[in-house]
Amino acid sequence: MKNNKPALAGLTALGLSLALALTACGGNSASTAASTGSVDLSAAQEVLAEAQATVTEFDFPTDTVDVPKDKFVVGIPCAYAAEGCKRGVDAVAEAAKELGWRYQMIDPAGDPDKMRAAVRTAIQLKADGIFLGATPPAVVKDDVAAARAAGIKVVNMYEPAPEDFADANSLQDHPLAGRWNAAYLAVATQGGAKVITINDPEFVSVVEWNQGFVDGLKELCSTCEITKEINFQIANLQTQVPTEFQAVLQANPTANAVWAAYDPVALAITPVIKRSPQDGKISIVSHNGDAAALDAIKAGDQPFKGSVGYSIEWQSYAAVDQMIRLFAGNLPEELKLVNVPEKLLTQESITTVPWDGDLDWKSEYKKLWKTEN
Repeated sequence: MKNNKPALAGLTALGLSLALALTACGGNSASTAASTGSVDLSAAQEVLAEAQATVTEFDFPTDTVDVPKDKFVVGIPCAYAAEGCKRGVDAVAEAAKELGWRYQMIDPAGDPDKMRAAVRTAIQLKADGIFLGATPPAVVKDDVAAARAAGIKVVNMYEPAPEDFADANSLQDHPLAGRWNAAYLAVATQGGAKVITINDPEFVSVVEWNQGFVDGLKELCSTCEITKEINFQIANLQTQVPTEFQAVLQANPTANAVWAAYDPVALAITPVIKRSPQDGKISIVSHNGDAAALDAIKAGDQPFKGSVGYSIEWQSYAAVDQMIRLFAGNLPEELKLVNVPEKLLTQESITTVPWDGDLDWKSEYKKLWKTEN
């Protein structure tokens, strides 16, 4: 399967500028310890430069495709109230309208039973295609199998899945994103990171982010350590996480960094940090690149310092391209998995809110889709 990787520009120069720019990150000076000889952070700095570099190229499909008419597609988000899930299916709806397809959204509101019911409803409605947005594959695997057996094409977006789960997958490189988080904290703490991790293992994507972070920290910073691990489930985000994190923070007064599963976690714990003695001494890194998260990072006075973002809309258009080719009967093997670009978004590297991917990906896809006037 194809693993699309963006080409990145200016890594060496950016690496030097980042080493200087990070000196202003919260209370954690990142004047490179590599230059003083205390800790060798050269590898971390190189990874950090890669993480924040501008995306300049992407391996788009090269063959145009005739868009089949009169198709009916259903979008099923994890929960429409969640920003990322909403943006994902809204982009599918936008593309479907441009293609002249009928579209319907079925919102399970984060409830696993309703996720399964949404897929069954799409079968009953005789949909031609289903777009799954951040739906845990283990929750809906039997219903998705029934949909595919009924001749419905299924494209899975955002959440890693077994190879035989869907007809196509539009994702991003989760372990790499976690490694980028590790590089940031290694440099920001001059190789002295004492990290609290807050993990949501119900999502495979988060598990992969976490593993990439853990492995990356070991590889890039031998003097960094994870001092405490917290696990939770998204249903308990607002009730459990702030309270438990406050207790953990009090028990670990030397902690100077937090790895958070995704942006809403980072935003939920920010008030806890702001009213603690560690305010100004802790840096948070996360994932998603949500608008509220990027606003907090841009402000510069918050503990939230970086989020690995990707263009959710780009990912949706890549999924629509896959669906068109599935309908047309010519989705090549190398396009059954598409990884869209991602970027570590910090105060220095944020260009748009939300991040637009640095490229005009929408025009590139629309040029490939041939519709009758």
